[in-house]
Amino acid sequence: MRADPRLAGVLELLGLGGGAPVRAFPPTPTPWACAYAVGSGATRGVARLIDLDFAEEGVVATEFAAATLLGDHGIGPRVRHADAEAGVLVMDEIDGAPAERPVALWQALSLARVLRALHALDMPGEPRLHVAKEQAATAAVAAIADGVPELALHREASRRFDDLRAALARLGVPDRLCHNDLNHGNVVFDDVRAWLIDFDHLGVGDPFYDLANAVLSLHMDDVVRQEFVKAYLGRPADAGEEARLELMSCLVQLRYGLSALSLVPTHLHDRLGTWTSDMVGDPFDFRRRDGEEVGWLVFRLSLSFVHKGLERLGAEPATRAAETLGLLGARV
Repeated sequence: MRADPRLAGVLELLGLGGGAPVRAFPPTPTPWACAYAVGSGATRGVARLIDLDFAEEGVVATEFAAATLLGDHGIGPRVRHADAEAGVLVMDEIDGAPAERPVALWQALSLARVLRALHALDMPGEPRLHVAKEQAATAAVAAIADGVPELALHREASRRFDDLRAALARLGVPDRLCHNDLNHGNVVFDDVRAWLIDFDHLGVGDPFYDLANAVLSLHMDDVVRQEFVKAYLGRPADAGEEARLELMSCLVQLRYGLSALSLVPTHLHDRLGTWTSDMVGDPFDFRRRDGEEVGWLVFRLSLSFVHKGLERLGAEPATRAAETLGLLGARV
């Protein structure tokens, strides 16, 4: 496969000939990047290629700098080559696979250690790639849902997301460097440990966002969840921390729901009002139904995230969490 002419340069960089194997990773809803496994045996790597037509100024350089930093600290794969101007990032290939749900206890404990290491890092400039993506998603949702009564829930989700994020910000939790997109495809396990990949949402914020994201996306049961949080903190969570995790779980689901709607291809927009209740399911089940195109899967995921997020935010545990944190009178 030679779909992108930049792959020839990657092969040359790795000392490989033009006949070396190149395999595209499965497509994702995000139009700005694609990845390829390149080479075989001892000479292999992963090339992440950015479509620069979708890139805002400075974003690619920040993502590549983050990948390099995390690779240097053993949190992500080692970076062999980074050229932000060309949109080419070449990394080691992890001899493992994306997380399968539910994760085993040892996997959760390993991920806790990796997240502790990530959240202890400082990165110059305090990046906030996730904020730009949130703003873009909010604007896209407003445009897509405008005049479509069947998408009223997305408009409500957007309002509730903004309110909840503002309320949590008032807690004054110190910012830490966070991944901000720990879906199970971005957590890779080899035989002994967890690795993080894809840093295009990386930015400083409340580290409990990553914890809540991991618990939800990796389908941790109560026992594994408690041990995961305990391993991260070095002790059991207190009442305030449990409350933050609960509200962060709501925030994670709402954010994914809004982001997913913003990624639905435009040729499907005139069909969005036809959704039915049987499309709402497990929001972290990324498998396509028979004959389903990726864009419609993304819309289904958006519906599921929004429904689950609003449902969770309106449930008693979230109300108790807001009370515990002194946010009961706030708009959450």
